[in-house]
Amino acid sequence: MDVNKIINNILDGDFEDVKQLIKENPETVNQINSHSKTFLMAACAQGSTSLIAFLIESGANIDMSDKGKNTALHYAVKSHRTDVVAFLVSSGANVNKHNSWGDTPLHLAVEKNYEDVVKVLLNSKENNNLQVNLRNILGCIALHVACLFGHIKVVELLLQQNGTDVNAVQEDGWTALHVACHFGHRKVVELLLQQNGIDANKVNLKGDTPLHQAVRKRHYDVVASMLVQDSVKLDIENNRKRTPLLDAMYAAHLGIVHKLIIHGANMNAVDNDGNNCLHLSIIKKGMFHSEVEHIYILDKCCAKLGLPIKKRLSGVGVASYLSHQGANLYRKNNKNVAPLDLIGDADLKEKFKVLFPPPQCMLCEVNKASMELQPCAHTVLCEDCSKIQLKTCIESKRRRVVCPKCTEKAVKTVVESVECPKCKEKVESFVCPKSEEKGVQTVAESVVCPKSEEKAFKTVAESVDSVMVEEIHLHRVSQKLAGKWMELGRELGIRQNDLEIIRHDYPQSVREQGFQMLFKWHQSTDPEKRTLQILKAALKETECYDALKCLSSEFN
Repeated sequence: MDVNKIINNILDGDFEDVKQLIKENPETVNQINSHSKTFLMAACAQGSTSLIAFLIESGANIDMSDKGKNTALHYAVKSHRTDVVAFLVSSGANVNKHNSWGDTPLHLAVEKNYEDVVKVLLNSKENNNLQVNLRNILGCIALHVACLFGHIKVVELLLQQNGTDVNAVQEDGWTALHVACHFGHRKVVELLLQQNGIDANKVNLKGDTPLHQAVRKRHYDVVASMLVQDSVKLDIENNRKRTPLLDAMYAAHLGIVHKLIIHGANMNAVDNDGNNCLHLSIIKKGMFHSEVEHIYILDKCCAKLGLPIKKRLSGVGVASYLSHQGANLYRKNNKNVAPLDLIGDADLKEKFKVLFPPPQCMLCEVNKASMELQPCAHTVLCEDCSKIQLKTCIESKRRRVVCPKCTEKAVKTVVESVECPKCKEKVESFVCPKSEEKGVQTVAESVVCPKSEEKAFKTVAESVDSVMVEEIHLHRVSQKLAGKWMELGRELGIRQNDLEIIRHDYPQSVREQGFQMLFKWHQSTDPEKRTLQILKAALKETECYDALKCLSSEFN
């Protein structure tokens, strides 16, 4: 009896020899060839359900493994024999058997993107106790495999299955979202982020979040999709203390850098060496690439510095943009070197100093800010003012805070207490009327001493017009915005995703886009913040001078 020959005949569709052999010698039904393959395995690869039924009825071991630990069901899946898979499952085949790589039949079906086979296996869960979260030797469950190859339909099937662990990790700590982000499968990423209970910020063994992975591999579209999710955190540090923004700097992908910045990434995060984004930009020898959308602020900064167009995407050119966005040019690293020190051209260095002078203390507004606050890393106070006890960083909470008990927003001063200039007594900070808890206050408000009723702390903000902006004003201002409406929208705190929707829904008119943006701001902002002061400040910051002039004339 030549088992090799009989198995080859089976694979060629000739079943006479095997049937005759087993009828005459039933004990040979589980014979193996030189590769440890059985007749049943060959029949499953070939696809004849009638021969398979004959062999099983004759006593073939349905769960017998070859030397690679593959069962007949593994063979049927690899050969994409959907009807055979269904027959074996209905015959009681073990759907959870691992081969030598740790792969179950479900792993193989998912890898091959055999949706029909995956459906059959998943439907067998109740009768055959399918375990959807079994791992192979790399720690991958079937969902990891589907995300690796970007098989979106298979991912959907797995996520619809009760019990699929969307946060399961591989041996290296990667979740399915890490995998999809690393390989740039945007649609899979978006699908995963929609799942209840997903941890969008889970870190792997290196401390990387899925966002780190997408940034490092320069998958701009994936990064953009992640940033519109409120659950995705921008400033998590990995084991090397790199935030996604710092990783984007190392990757020299300006489009991703810009995208992270407009979504609020911390400009002054530092890595293990104490380098911020400016250090990394200035020391870069090559050019940045992949701007994606044109950054007009970069053009202006380069023009003010006198940089030629060929230097626009150089490290120094990009550094001017980063400085304009708030990165600290004077922050020293672990070697006591500031980004400004790294600029070799003395003339260019002086231009940087003039264009981006050291920040002033936000309390006294006289001395240079030199003290860095933690954990936000904002440099907002001078050494003298840093001795005043603060409840929170002025920069982080300068606009609004939430009272921890009643959740009412209280806008007051960050200083714990101030001294009344008349009676010399301390005036305590604001108390929320509902909870009687101290609320953080902003520097822009004044504090009145109950004894002398004299203001103990005055700011320029008191003299700024607090007139409410009405819808009629929005129409007139929008006519003067031209192409700057998106930049203004970001300054007013509108999410990039909402701006993109406006651009998509009103493609024919820039004026209409501008109005819809302003209307979005007007409707979504608390009434006390729809003021002339705030809109004027945003127009000035984005250099929308025609619109600013128009707005000012409305109230004269």
